[in-house]
Amino acid sequence: MGLFAFLPILLIGVFYLAIIVAIFFLIYSWVNKFITLRQEQNDLLREIVKKMDQKNS
Repeated sequence: MGLFAFLPILLIGVFYLAIIVAIFFLIYSWVNKFITLRQEQNDLLREIVKKMDQKNS
């Protein structure tokens, strides 16, 4: 009987923990994607600047 009294509280705790973990995972994924896109943008801009320098030379 004692275990069954704590089972709902335990399940609610696991549920909220899963939600928090999912939120952190989504934040991590978004930040990683943002950093990757920013790096790709910087690389493209470098290539454009190099090509413009080559044309002007």
